[in-house]
Amino acid sequence: MFLRIDHATHYRYASPVGFTPHILRLIPRSTPGLRLLKSKIEITPTASVKWNLDLLGNIVGTATFPFTSDELLIRSSLLLEQQLTNAFDFLLEERALSLPFSYLERELPLLSPFLQILDPTASSLLPGWLATLINVPGTISSAQNPPDTLTTLLSLNSAIRSLFHYTPRMIEGTWSVEEILTRREGTCRDFAHLLIESARFLGIGARYVSGYLCSAPGTIAESHTHGWCELYLPGAGWRGFDPTNGILTDAHHIPVATSLSAGDIPPVEGSYCGESGLCLAQDVTITAQELLPGEEIGEA
Repeated sequence: MFLRIDHATHYRYASPVGFTPHILRLIPRSTPGLRLLKSKIEITPTASVKWNLDLLGNIVGTATFPFTSDELLIRSSLLLEQQLTNAFDFLLEERALSLPFSYLERELPLLSPFLQILDPTASSLLPGWLATLINVPGTISSAQNPPDTLTTLLSLNSAIRSLFHYTPRMIEGTWSVEEILTRREGTCRDFAHLLIESARFLGIGARYVSGYLCSAPGTIAESHTHGWCELYLPGAGWRGFDPTNGILTDAHHIPVATSLSAGDIPPVEGSYCGESGLCLAQDVTITAQELLPGEEIGEA
């Protein structure tokens, strides 16, 4: 199937300002079955963009601006071809069929950062919360009946969808585990954070993913980017879990960048040079959708 994504970020200022170098995370990272057919990025005022790979292999552009301006417009247009795949088309290795499982010695050096619980509120709150949902490894009951890995993770993923209310929040940052459990609501990045820290508590490597969730034909396109997480499962590799929707990621999820923590990888990152308060407005417009059979794909 073919997907089109248009993403525009527009800032307006009270007077001409200069700009620091802006980091752009707008080009999807390589995944099996995903092919980038066309990509176009337009920037006003004129900017020079250099593309590189960061530590995690994300495609990152650095835009530098030689001129001042009273507006900044960054527009990205993508045309993608995505193969339809079965999200459950994998086989876990025998060592990973039940919890807890161990990673191999050669895996641990690379996975070590993704196994560390980073939220200071998580370690004290997660045991009690997880015990109400699943058979937590290390307890007497789990010793008698080792919890099935995939069943446990799917239950946890769907529980977040069922028990918490999705609330859009434009302010940057991610709530702590304590705030999420107390408020019983959050954004997609908050829910991803909760699942990441829960997976790490269970001894599973986890990382954050930022990208787009494309709408199917006949439905309204998402008006914002989307965040989920990937868990590293022996035999399956990195597998996407979307706790906001309670599903495994599928062909409509387009990953752009990954990071150690939720909220660390915004699509556009930078600032202006000048007095505070000069920014009059910021508008972000995104359409991300699957094209209908036979729909024109010549332009992106």
